[in-house]
Amino acid sequence: MKNLFKILILTMIFMFSINSSFAFSVSKLEKHIKSSNLNDTATLAISIRDVESGNVIYEQNQNKLLHPASTLKLFTTYSSLNTLGYDYLFKTQFYKDKQGDLYIKLGADPLLTSSQLQQAFQKLKAEGNTSFKNLYFDDSIIDKKEFAPGWMWDDDTNPYTPKVSSYNLDGNIVRVAMTNNPDGFAQTTLKSTYPMSVISVVKTGAKSDYLEVNRYNWMNPEVVEIYGNLKAAKPINIPISSMRRYFIHNVEKALESNKINISNTLYSSKIVPSDAVLITEITNPISRTISSILHNSNNLMVESIFKLASAKKYSATGTDFLGEEVFKEFYNKLGLETDNILIKDGCGVSRKNLLYADWMTQALNKIYQQKDFEKFRDNMAQSGDGTLNNRLYPLRGEVWLKTGSLSNVSAIAGYVKSQDGHTYSIVILTQNFIQEQSTVKKFEDEIINIIYNR
Repeated sequence: MKNLFKILILTMIFMFSINSSFAFSVSKLEKHIKSSNLNDTATLAISIRDVESGNVIYEQNQNKLLHPASTLKLFTTYSSLNTLGYDYLFKTQFYKDKQGDLYIKLGADPLLTSSQLQQAFQKLKAEGNTSFKNLYFDDSIIDKKEFAPGWMWDDDTNPYTPKVSSYNLDGNIVRVAMTNNPDGFAQTTLKSTYPMSVISVVKTGAKSDYLEVNRYNWMNPEVVEIYGNLKAAKPINIPISSMRRYFIHNVEKALESNKINISNTLYSSKIVPSDAVLITEITNPISRTISSILHNSNNLMVESIFKLASAKKYSATGTDFLGEEVFKEFYNKLGLETDNILIKDGCGVSRKNLLYADWMTQALNKIYQQKDFEKFRDNMAQSGDGTLNNRLYPLRGEVWLKTGSLSNVSAIAGYVKSQDGHTYSIVILTQNFIQEQSTVKKFEDEIINIIYNR
């Protein structure tokens, strides 16, 4: 009995010490949060859980539906990968039918480049395929909606939100080079043969950088205007207005350079017939996209696999709506309710996406329990790289996080390993603030440091 009594006493002391440690961390968190004017003027939601026990360590406004911004990529990428598989290959396939027609079956490959297209046509020529009657594009793999629901019209010239298409090519952007001129205005040069005009009035030698890129689609989508000031001339990227037009332009270049003749140049869309024979293909592994999505927040890549997952799951043309169904079915199987959240795209850009912090930490804990967790986690950003390039330097190897930013929205989600060896899932969602993004990021970083040092 005496030994049992001692064990009980020691257990109580141990539990008390743990609770005291938690209480100390929570008090520091509360002090930090309450001392920030973000807590007074913005909408702030926080959820912190122990990944092993699932216990809530701290929460505030954890059930408020807010914009997740790019932290959504954690959850859509994971569900898409588990549908497509880590060994999935994007495929752009070339078929020839009995009538002598060429079909290009598009794979919505976000890694596809114009040089890869050129190499494919070189291979066709080397194998004796120098003439075809018609050229058709099978673009049925995903739908023709190049912007997801809730994307903003003025994102049209944002290089981080290019259009998404079956015709993905070269990251769906063109580069404009700028050089300094003696007159103080930058000289611009379009680094592509794509027929697009750039009107530029950009002054160099300014104290700070400010650029405004406009495209008036209702007048001429192939004319871009660039205005502003730069400290020094530097290249910029501009999303392509029509991916189909850009893709065909590069196919025609490849046909011409390889002297491959197409009798009928009125290109149209058509499903590959069952009797057509595969003559070559371009493949790229999905594994090359994961780090770009989770480290660098690549919107094109995640939006592509979000739609492609639905195409595979339902043997249908992939759409954002079906991608949402894949997402919900996956997390329902993990035991999470999804009827009270909204998912309208894969990348988090849509203003129609609504999640709450408590759901997100529960989902992070479910992911932590999966066999492929470490493979997935190791593709997330750590301090000093990706979107955490200038953040949380002392904590490298202790944090795996995904950031998110929209106008007046900041978010961060992922895992923090504290000094005592415990791992915590954390979500911080802040919106409706007027402070600089950097101010909010510092606020988030301090919360993460408090958790690490608990």
